[in-house]
Amino acid sequence: MHRLRRHPGDYICTRCGQEGRKQRKGVCSRCVLTERLDELLDDGTGRIRPELIALYDGLRQATRPRSIFTWTGRDRVQRLLRAVARGQVPLTHEGLNQISPPRAVAYLRDLLMHYGVLPRIDRHLMLFERWLEHWLTEIDDPGHHELLERFASWDILRGLRASAARGPLGAGRTKNARDPLRAARTFLAWLDERGIDLKNCTQADLDAWHAEAFWARRPAQRFLRWAMTTRLMLPLTIPSRNTMNPAPISQHARMTLLRRAADDNDLDLMVRVLIVLTMMFAQSLSRISRLTLDNLIEEQGRLSIRLGDPPAPVPEPFAGLLRAFATRRPNLTTATNPGARWLFPGRRAGQPMTPDAFAHRLRQAGIPALHGRTAAIRQFALQAPPVVVARMLGYHHVHITALAMEAGSPWSHYAPDDHGE
Repeated sequence: MHRLRRHPGDYICTRCGQEGRKQRKGVCSRCVLTERLDELLDDGTGRIRPELIALYDGLRQATRPRSIFTWTGRDRVQRLLRAVARGQVPLTHEGLNQISPPRAVAYLRDLLMHYGVLPRIDRHLMLFERWLEHWLTEIDDPGHHELLERFASWDILRGLRASAARGPLGAGRTKNARDPLRAARTFLAWLDERGIDLKNCTQADLDAWHAEAFWARRPAQRFLRWAMTTRLMLPLTIPSRNTMNPAPISQHARMTLLRRAADDNDLDLMVRVLIVLTMMFAQSLSRISRLTLDNLIEEQGRLSIRLGDPPAPVPEPFAGLLRAFATRRPNLTTATNPGARWLFPGRRAGQPMTPDAFAHRLRQAGIPALHGRTAAIRQFALQAPPVVVARMLGYHHVHITALAMEAGSPWSHYAPDDHGE
């Protein structure tokens, strides 16, 4: 056995003859992991279950096999893998839905989809459907149950499925989809307590409910519009309350943070890139999480980022930050995301980092991302017509027009073209 000089933990494995990290008696981590997978994925005949060979090979080839060894060492993970390998659990999405613990199952499901063992489905959509099924069972009133099931099927789920067909859903999208259902249930219960049917709800009733259930005003609007469109209730005026965007930081504070992103080499590179994307390009954390390498466009030595149409040019030194981060993306050395195209790959197979993970990093660095993003949008609205800003940043022109009017922009009355753009 010859010790290598490049790393104090590197050896020539006595079993496979390859360079690796010693884990047990001169045997490398990859060989030790292979032993464990041979046992866990055995279908009971002394061989790997054929359907799981792609998973087996993918896990063994991980850049950091020790992390997979640690994961497969957990009792709940071992029980789960043995059950799947030996056919005790159907190797389908429906079969996985019946077992627990949920977090371990979700991680395994992502791996199975990533390696082609299971067909790809949107994970967040599937979790929402499971939540919806359980939530509906808690509604005792048959009329309310039937009405909310119709609303969920024909409005909420239809919208989510259409979005999932165009691209992966984010966790925030399905989380927000629960709010209209909860608000609708509250509204129906409020009517029921007063002996009022939905179809007999009057404007006075609707106004009274909005005055009492202030927390549900905004999420209930979707149900109310749906109920009126489907003629389940009278065409009433939905009380609205103007909601202001978060107070923007000053332009001086915004530029100070951008200078910090450009110059502070002690600041985490990811945080520096997040500052650029929020405070220069006014992107929300949920939008940032969906960016891929394909959104970065390099032409003739100049970098642009595609957020809308046309792509927005990225000036130096911020272009250099994006280039550097693209070559040093996290979470690429495990079995979950080795070939990910996400600009911010997550720890789950095929998934990007979450907006919550971004928010945590920014809070730790003392960066007011939400207020900085508002300041960036306002600055854009003061400098160019809302329709131009909306196209470049990927926003709807109505939203940018409202912000322009709020900021007193001279472009606030700039008319969009005949297509509403």
